[in-house]
Amino acid sequence: MHPPRKVAAVAVVSLLSMLTGILVITGREFHIPQLRPGFAGYATSNFNAALCFVLLGSALLLTQFRLKNYNTTVFQVLSFLMFLIGSLSLSEYLFHFNIGLDQLFMADPASIAGKYQFPGRMAPNTAACFSLLGLAFFGFSTKSRLLRTLSQYLLHAVTAISAMTIVGYLYGLSLFYDPYLAGAMAIQSAILFFFLSLIVSLLHPALGLSPLFTGKLVGNAMIRQVILLIIFIVIAFGAVRVESLRYHLFSEQTGVSLLVICFIWLGLALIWHTANWLNRFDARRHDAEEEVKVMNEELEKRVEQRSASLSRLLEKLRESESKFRAAFEHSAMGMALVSLQGQWLKVNKRLCDMVGYREQELLSMSFQDLTHPGDQAIHVDAINKALNNKQDAYRVEKRYICKNGAIVWVSINLATVTNKKGGPIYFVSQFEDITERKKAEQRLKSAYKQIQDHVNSIKDIAWKQSHLVRSPLANLKGLAEIIKDDPSDKEAIKYMQFELERLDSVIIEMAEDACCEGVTQIVVKKRLLQSPVTRLRPLSLVKGKATV
Repeated sequence: MHPPRKVAAVAVVSLLSMLTGILVITGREFHIPQLRPGFAGYATSNFNAALCFVLLGSALLLTQFRLKNYNTTVFQVLSFLMFLIGSLSLSEYLFHFNIGLDQLFMADPASIAGKYQFPGRMAPNTAACFSLLGLAFFGFSTKSRLLRTLSQYLLHAVTAISAMTIVGYLYGLSLFYDPYLAGAMAIQSAILFFFLSLIVSLLHPALGLSPLFTGKLVGNAMIRQVILLIIFIVIAFGAVRVESLRYHLFSEQTGVSLLVICFIWLGLALIWHTANWLNRFDARRHDAEEEVKVMNEELEKRVEQRSASLSRLLEKLRESESKFRAAFEHSAMGMALVSLQGQWLKVNKRLCDMVGYREQELLSMSFQDLTHPGDQAIHVDAINKALNNKQDAYRVEKRYICKNGAIVWVSINLATVTNKKGGPIYFVSQFEDITERKKAEQRLKSAYKQIQDHVNSIKDIAWKQSHLVRSPLANLKGLAEIIKDDPSDKEAIKYMQFELERLDSVIIEMAEDACCEGVTQIVVKKRLLQSPVTRLRPLSLVKGKATV
């Protein structure tokens, strides 16, 4: 079923239709006249009509709930039953046969059976209305726009039939509500048919004549303004005319003249009312147009101001882009824009020269393709920190493998470019070739190691020679004590000279061990003992005296 609109009035008239049918059925079943709605002297609803009103209200009520698979089936079954009962009753009138449908559900009392030619049978206009409503509901359950449009016109036909019946009751013209003089449509049935058909047509406001009353154009608004007033005027003057004829208040010519004059004056009043309403509408429209003009002028000024501001901003942007492009292309350092996935987005000539690749070759690669295998983790860790907002910019040193296979050391300054929300978009990187610096650092480390090794060697030599120096010094101290006791002891002096020579030899050997050219000659020239002496045996001290 094509999903209709949700209209609160539909639920109300659906419940009212079901309640009316239930009351009639209950009143007939239990013979309670008060539960059979109607007016004294006029027809009341029979059982079949009441049953159809219950089916009609139930089907309409289903349209106001969320559609499910079984909803459509139940809706179609209820509509078919209503159409079947109405069409069979109408066929009995048209083709003059009796299938027993009138007394099938409930037999009317003998008093009613004796009063009506076809007791229990609904009026032909009532049967026609139920048949048309059943067909209309079936059309609304399809997806065809043509069938739904035809169904909307069937609702309009029900509105016309019920309106004519209501007018017949107002003016006492039985021809309008009792066309075959065999059974009349009950007044409550006519009222229910009228409001049901009008309200159900609002479920599909774009079909049939409904857009004429529900549209948003000026003509639609004018119709809504005057239609009820016109209907009221016509019905009121018609009632006055009928009552005047019934009670002979005026002659026929006078009554017609008064009716024409009243119609003219009220027509003029209606025209005056409509003209004033249209003038007010036009004035509101004119005010709205003037307001729109003012708003347009203000908008044009704002657009001009913002266009000028935008032009200035665009000029500054072009200037900044030109400066950036010049700085990017002619920078002495390598520069690149790198995506968050590590792809090269834009590179300058210096970077291409640094790694030996052409620009198009680099743009088809990622930074990982150039990175030395031993340095892969360094850059990945830095990018992960940048993506996690741990740092907006960072510096990293790593090795790149050039196109010719050479290794180049690069210092990378990498900054994160973010959007308005602070999320990273891409990276701006600067590349500096630090290969020579790395080589100098390596040479410096090697020289420092050599110096450290030489210092350690000197320390070892000094430690060893210190023992050789201390032995002659100890002997000299002992000989000095001997000479102090006996200055004329020539033997002690001779041994003292021997120890001095030995000390001199030790010092020369120390100089030779230091591997310094010319040290030996300098030490020999500046020694205190100039005359050569014969090498003697080592001096030993026994009980305070020197012995050989």
